[in-house]
Amino acid sequence: MVEEVIFPQEKQQILDEINGWLTTVYPYKKSPAYLCDPIDRASNFFRIDTHRKKFSIYLRFGKTWASSQNKSIVIAKIRFEKERSGHGSTLLNLLAVIAQEYNYETIAIESVNDNSRNFALKFGFSEYQTDNDYIITTDKLATVLKKSHESTLTLG
Repeated sequence: MVEEVIFPQEKQQILDEINGWLTTVYPYKKSPAYLCDPIDRASNFFRIDTHRKKFSIYLRFGKTWASSQNKSIVIAKIRFEKERSGHGSTLLNLLAVIAQEYNYETIAIESVNDNSRNFALKFGFSEYQTDNDYIITTDKLATVLKKSHESTLTLG
C-alpha cells in the first residue's frame, strides 16, 4: 500500500483558509496560524497551531488516530476567550468545508472536557473508543450543519 502524501499546496491552502477565517474574527496584523512542520516535508499528515490571548487552536490533518486508512481532521485543542459566542461552530463549519474540499473523511475532537463534549454531542459526534474522544464523518457533519443552518434561518 502506497502512503498518501499531502502536498505543500494543500497544506498552504488550508492554512490560508484558517488564517482568513481567524482574521475576520480577530483582526490581527500578522496571520496567527502557522504550520508546525516544514511545508515541503513529505508526509501523510501535518499540524496547524495558533494561540493568542483571545484564542488557542491546535489541529492535525491527514493520517491520525481517527483514521489510519483515510485522511481526517483532529481538533486537538480549541479555546476562545468568549465562550458560547459561535466561534467554535463557525470553525467547525469551516473545517467541514475544508474536509469536503480536500477529501478528509472524518473530523474528531480529542481529550474533551465537559464543554467540548457537549459541543461534540450537539453536532452529532459519537464517542470513539473512550468517552474522551469524539468523531463524525464529514458527510454526516455536513448534513447536521445544513439542518442547523436551516433551523436558524427559520427561527431568525
